[in-house]
Amino acid sequence: MFRTVVSAKDGKAFQKDIDAPSLVGMKLGDKVDGALIGLNGYQLEITGGSDKEGFPMRKDVPGLARRRILLSDGTGYNAVQSGVRKRKSVRGNTISELIVQVNLKVVTAGERAVHELWGITPKPPKEKFKNTVSEQAKPEEKKG
Repeated sequence: MFRTVVSAKDGKAFQKDIDAPSLVGMKLGDKVDGALIGLNGYQLEITGGSDKEGFPMRKDVPGLARRRILLSDGTGYNAVQSGVRKRKSVRGNTISELIVQVNLKVVTAGERAVHELWGITPKPPKEKFKNTVSEQAKPEEKKG
C-alpha cells in the first residue's frame, strides 16, 4: 500500500492510497504508465518518496536499503551555511515494500483530469485576505 502523490502540470497535487505492487523495484526517474495507479492515459515519472520512518529516497544512492551518507546539500539535508556537511540517513533510489509514499509528476496528461479519474473533489481556491488596519485598531500614543 503506497500513498501516491501526483503533481499535475497546473501545479496542483493529488494524493491517494493505492495498492500497487507493480511499483516495487522501480527507481527514481523511471517513467510509469498511469494505468498502474488508476490514471488511464497518463504517463508519470517517479520523482521521490519516503519510507515508513520518514527518511527520504535519494536518486544518487543505489539500492533498497537505508544508508547514512555525508551530505552538504540536496534531498534530505538543507545546509544552514555553505560548506557545512552532515551525516544523514536516506533511503536508496529503488522502491521496496518499506516505502510508504511515492511522489510522481505528470509527463503526459490524459483526456480527463486527475481528480475526475480518482473521484476527488478539488478544494475551492482560498480567498485573498486583505490586511487593512483601521484607525480604531491602532494603539493610542502616550502623552507624557
